[in-house]
Amino acid sequence: MSAQVTLGDAGQLKLAGQIDFASAMPLRRQLEQSLAQTSGPVTLDLSGVTRANSVGLSLILLVARILSERGDPLRVVALPDGLKSIARVCELEEWLTSVAA
Repeated sequence: MSAQVTLGDAGQLKLAGQIDFASAMPLRRQLEQSLAQTSGPVTLDLSGVTRANSVGLSLILLVARILSERGDPLRVVALPDGLKSIARVCELEEWLTSVAA
Protein backbone atom coordinates (compact mmCIF):
# COMPACT_ATOMS: atom_id res chain seq x y z
CA MET A 1 0.00 0.00 0.00
CA SER A 2 1.34 3.38 -0.92
CA ALA A 3 1.11 6.19 1.58
CA GLN A 4 -1.20 9.12 1.05
CA VAL A 5 -2.60 12.27 2.60
CA THR A 6 -6.30 13.03 2.64
CA LEU A 7 -7.63 16.49 3.45
CA GLY A 8 -10.80 16.30 5.51
CA ASP A 9 -13.17 18.82 7.02
CA ALA A 10 -12.07 21.50 9.48
CA GLY A 11 -8.34 21.25 8.77
CA GLN A 12 -7.95 17.52 9.30
CA LEU A 13 -5.11 15.83 7.44
CA LYS A 14 -5.16 12.05 7.52
CA LEU A 15 -2.04 10.07 6.73
CA ALA A 16 -2.47 6.46 5.67
CA GLY A 17 -0.15 3.67 4.61
CA GLN A 18 3.51 3.00 5.20
CA ILE A 19 5.68 6.04 5.93
CA ASP A 20 9.27 5.32 4.98
CA PHE A 21 12.08 6.65 2.83
CA ALA A 22 10.35 5.55 -0.39
CA SER A 23 7.15 7.44 0.45
CA ALA A 24 8.82 10.50 2.03
CA MET A 25 8.96 12.89 -0.92
CA PRO A 26 5.48 12.17 -2.31
CA LEU A 27 4.03 12.55 1.20
CA ARG A 28 5.92 15.78 1.73
CA ARG A 29 4.49 17.24 -1.48
CA GLN A 30 0.99 16.07 -0.56
CA LEU A 31 1.28 17.58 2.93
CA GLU A 32 2.53 20.92 1.58
CA GLN A 33 -0.28 21.05 -1.00
CA SER A 34 -2.91 20.11 1.59
CA LEU A 35 -1.63 22.67 4.08
CA ALA A 36 -1.82 25.35 1.39
CA GLN A 37 -5.56 24.63 1.23
CA THR A 38 -6.13 25.04 4.97
CA SER A 39 -6.20 27.90 7.41
CA GLY A 40 -6.39 27.83 11.16
CA PRO A 41 -5.70 24.84 13.39
CA VAL A 42 -4.74 21.53 11.78
CA THR A 43 -5.28 18.03 13.13
CA LEU A 44 -2.83 15.47 11.79
CA ASP A 45 -4.51 12.06 12.06
CA LEU A 46 -2.12 9.11 11.90
CA SER A 47 -4.71 6.39 12.55
CA GLY A 48 -4.29 5.02 9.03
CA VAL A 49 -0.51 4.65 9.30
CA THR A 50 0.44 0.99 9.09
CA ARG A 51 4.16 1.48 9.68
CA ALA A 52 6.46 4.45 10.19
CA ASN A 53 10.15 5.12 10.71
CA SER A 54 12.01 8.35 11.40
CA VAL A 55 10.60 9.82 8.20
CA GLY A 56 7.23 9.97 9.95
CA LEU A 57 8.68 12.15 12.67
CA SER A 58 10.34 14.43 10.12
CA LEU A 59 7.00 14.88 8.33
CA ILE A 60 5.29 15.82 11.61
CA LEU A 61 8.05 18.38 12.19
CA LEU A 62 7.54 19.72 8.66
CA VAL A 63 3.83 20.25 9.32
CA ALA A 64 4.61 21.86 12.69
CA ARG A 65 7.11 24.27 11.08
CA ILE A 66 4.72 25.33 8.33
CA LEU A 67 1.91 25.89 10.82
CA SER A 68 4.19 27.74 13.23
CA GLU A 69 5.29 30.09 10.44
CA ARG A 70 1.69 31.04 9.79
CA GLY A 71 0.72 31.10 13.48
CA ASP A 72 -1.61 28.11 13.50
CA PRO A 73 -1.61 25.28 16.05
CA LEU A 74 -1.03 21.59 15.35
CA ARG A 75 -2.76 18.67 17.02
CA VAL A 76 -1.61 15.09 16.36
CA VAL A 77 -3.96 12.15 16.92
CA ALA A 78 -3.39 8.39 16.86
CA LEU A 79 0.39 8.64 17.11
CA PRO A 80 1.95 5.19 16.47
CA ASP A 81 4.05 3.77 19.30
CA GLY A 82 7.06 3.49 17.00
CA LEU A 83 7.05 7.23 16.42
CA LYS A 84 6.83 7.83 20.15
CA SER A 85 9.99 5.76 20.60
CA ILE A 86 11.82 7.63 17.85
CA ALA A 87 10.78 10.95 19.39
CA ARG A 88 12.19 9.81 22.73
CA VAL A 89 15.56 8.98 21.16
CA CYS A 90 15.59 12.36 19.37
CA GLU A 91 14.65 14.17 22.60
CA LEU A 92 11.38 15.34 21.05
CA GLU A 93 9.07 13.25 23.18
CA GLU A 94 7.99 16.15 25.41
CA TRP A 95 7.20 18.37 22.44
CA LEU A 96 5.37 15.58 20.63
CA THR A 97 3.34 14.81 23.74
CA SER A 98 2.36 18.47 23.95
CA VAL A 99 0.77 18.38 20.46
CA ALA A 100 -0.64 14.85 20.69
CA ALA A 101 -4.23 14.31 21.70
